[in-house]
Parts: sequence; C-alpha cells; structure tokens
Amino acid sequence: MDTHLSAQSERVALVTGATGFMAHHLIPTLLDRGWEVRATARGPRPAWLAGAVGYGSVDLADPGADLKAVCAGVDTVFHLAGATSSLSSPEEMHQSNAVATANLVEGALGAGVGRFVHMGSTSVYGEEEPLPQPVVETVEPHPSRGYGKAKWLAEQAVWAGARKGLPAVVLRPVSVFGPGAIKLVASAVLDVAIERFAGQATFAVERAPVELRLVHIADVVGAAMHLATADLPQVEGKAYNVVAPWYPSALELAALITTHLGLELQACEAPPCGLSLTSRRKAWEAMTAGGMVPAILFTDERLRFLKKQNRNNRLSIDALLGTGYALAYGTAEAVARGMRETIDWYLAQGWIR
Repeated sequence: MDTHLSAQSERVALVTGATGFMAHHLIPTLLDRGWEVRATARGPRPAWLAGAVGYGSVDLADPGADLKAVCAGVDTVFHLAGATSSLSSPEEMHQSNAVATANLVEGALGAGVGRFVHMGSTSVYGEEEPLPQPVVETVEPHPSRGYGKAKWLAEQAVWAGARKGLPAVVLRPVSVFGPGAIKLVASAVLDVAIERFAGQATFAVERAPVELRLVHIADVVGAAMHLATADLPQVEGKAYNVVAPWYPSALELAALITTHLGLELQACEAPPCGLSLTSRRKAWEAMTAGGMVPAILFTDERLRFLKKQNRNNRLSIDALLGTGYALAYGTAEAVARGMRETIDWYLAQGWIR
C-alpha cells in the first residue's frame, strides 16, 4: 500500500470498499475533519480519490492477504466493502461479505485497532418472519434472502471478534439514497426520467399501499463518524439501525419524483401500469445513445423499489439517538429536500435526461 499520508493527523482511518457509493461520501468527510485515510478495494486506485489518501488493491476474501499489515497503525476501520444482490451472485455475496469480513476482523484484532465500524444492513431482519415493531437491534434476526443471510454471517464475524476484544459497532442502514446512488430509489428516478423522455405527460403508479423506508447518505456517513469517535463506554458492542423516521408510501415517494421532473402522477388500480419493458428499454437506449451516463441501474421490473413489501418495515432508532446523534435528514420535509437535491445532482451529472 502506498502511503501519501500526513504525519500531523491525529487519527488514521482505513476505509474498505473505496470504489463504492458510501466511500465517495465518507472519505472526503474524513479528510475534511483532519483524518489520515488509507483505503482499499479489489481494483486499481479510483481516479476520484484524493492524492493524500493511501491506497492499496486488496482482496479481503483472499486467505493469503496480510490484513494485519493493512490494519497496522490504524485507529479506526470503516468496513464498507461488500457485494450486493443487485450486482453479484450468491457465491460472490458470501465471499465479499462473510469471508472478507471474517478475515478483516482477524487482521484488525492482530493490529490492535481502536474501533471497528462495520456497515451492515437491516436486511438481516428478513422480510418474511414477522418481528415485533418497531424492530429493535437486539431482536433475533431472520434473514430471508441471500443478501441478508450473507450480511448476517458478516455481522456474526464482527461479534465473534468483539468477544475476543475488538471494539466494534455495527450500523444497519435501510435503503440509502443521495448523490451517487445507483440503485433502489435511483432506479425509480430513472424510470420516471425514461417515461418523461418517451414523451409521457403523466406517470402511472399502482395504488397498492406499500410503505417504504429511506435514509440519506449524509446520515449514514454522519452516524458512522459519530459512532467511530463517540467517547461513550456503552457505544461499543452494539448494532444501530439507521433510518429516517418518516415512512413514505410508494405514492408519496413517486409524487416527490414526478413533481420534481415535471410529470403528473396518476394512480392506477391494477397492473400493468406505464410503459412496457420493450418501450422502456428502447427509451433508455436512446437516452444513453444521446449522451446520458448509464450509471443508474436499469431494472426490467418497472418501479421495482416502490413495490417491495416488508413485514418488518418499521425500525427503532432509539439506540442511535441515545448516543447523541441527530439525523440531518430526519423529517418528511428534510427527506423531500434531499430527494430533490439528489434528482438535481443526477441531472447535473447527466445520469438522467
């Protein structure tokens, strides 16, 4: 790993998953606050990474990787790396989440890091087995899908390290949105943009009463920074849900997006709504041919995120708030503002047209 590190910084951070969405927001925040930053990912050094950041290409799942050396001299590990179900096979999810985390935990233990901040997921609770709501972090998880199972195995590796003395905390964010996000809410924004491009004056959404949950990337980064530095003995050894306490319906979220993009929302009683897959794909291909950056994931199922039912949708955030963290996007008005800001960012970057 090359260094490029400042000798004056008081804290040294290791950020895994440096090519990912969260790292794009966390690393600049760390630098702004005077941290020395080292970063890892499996690929070559990202072009956007500041020159002051030490970077190493490391496969955390490789049993031959010397992760104790990677963690040497590090005060805090921010473990963001992991494969998602949108982009990876079940085997890749297992290797990049469960195996990689177990290896990194052992390296962090050997290096004696001061705190290990693991980016988990509320998917560990599962969607099928009903849990008491609002779901608290101490409930027994019942992951029901491959991604949730892989994240739960990764989290178990963190707790195994904690029992050996690793000062660890786990964040469990919900669907994260914000500038740079490429899936979930982002795909819904792309779907609206596609139909606008195709000349539709209205945008149809099923009237089904689906309740959604969101969190802005600023609050995921803010909570991670807070838990990394909070000088409270009860902070370590716990998991923390990270979610905005406003739970919009699918129609409310669709209204936010369509209004900002200049379309009229139309609620329909039964599927199918809107353009067909063939028409949507044709419009998307024309958009990319016209210069749109194809960064946001195009999903075959129209508005897939807005149809995701979850029996365990409501979550407690008392544990996080009890540490003194205050959400920056914690109200309906703030979430709506964050959504508009995100859409404007997509437009400015050419990710939608």
